[in-house]
Amino acid sequence: MTPYDELLKQENQDTQPYKLAWWQVKERQQRQEAYSLLNNAFEQFSQGTGDVAGFLDTYGRFDRYSPQNALLVHVQSPHASKIGDHKYWQSQGVEILKSEKREPILILEPGKAYQREDGSLGQRFYAKEMYDISQTTAQPQPAVAWDERQLLKALIHRSPVSIQVVEQLPEGGHGAQYVPDQNAILVQKGMDAPGIFRSVSLELAKAQLAAQESPDPQGWKSFGVSYMLCKKYGVDTRAFDTGRVDQMFAGKSLGDIKADLRDMENTMGCINSRMAKVLYPQYEKNRPGRKYEAR
Repeated sequence: MTPYDELLKQENQDTQPYKLAWWQVKERQQRQEAYSLLNNAFEQFSQGTGDVAGFLDTYGRFDRYSPQNALLVHVQSPHASKIGDHKYWQSQGVEILKSEKREPILILEPGKAYQREDGSLGQRFYAKEMYDISQTTAQPQPAVAWDERQLLKALIHRSPVSIQVVEQLPEGGHGAQYVPDQNAILVQKGMDAPGIFRSVSLELAKAQLAAQESPDPQGWKSFGVSYMLCKKYGVDTRAFDTGRVDQMFAGKSLGDIKADLRDMENTMGCINSRMAKVLYPQYEKNRPGRKYEAR
């Protein structure tokens, strides 16, 4: 044995396995917990036992988050209204309550992309701790009261189809009706503002889904988008029939559920983007990117 062999042997003996830092262990545990929460929620959706109606309520308040992160917020804190991480609340001069510091709302934040063994690109995600305003010293924020005319103006701003007011809808129509052959939404004359918003948002969602070539044979996706828009902008939702909405994803695979949510996300985003140009004209000029796109 040469001196070099002895040197290599000694170095090998001194080598110790890499140990994760405490924060890495914590993040990995939280990431696994977040994925477990999502898997359980999706499984319940598929079985027809999940709280889809409640999820739509939450997603209507957190539409700038991905559907998966909105679902994570819902299963952990269904009544949350505004969330932020520790740095955000600190920047607002707000403290997280001591009793709530160990009860964060976990979401998944995108990290760096990586290459899989088959050559395709993947996306890493990391757990992030968020806290609702109710978990802080901040005062609850009052709901925004929108002017009804401004809200309706925003809803139909740059609509992909024409909006036509008619004395009477075709047979089977109620409130409003999307007519693909005419590339138009027909609106029943004489409705009040909430009724117009509910009816037109539903038909506008159908038109947007059609433009995206996203089939919606049972109308569940357009129903969900319309319901979330009403929730977001404070329009009365009691007229919606939510009795069967929990069956929206029943019998569907995880892939199909995610695809439906992605269609709803894109449709909601398109309509919201057009509305924001009317409701937030100054903000839209410097609008930040979409937050926390967990998939």
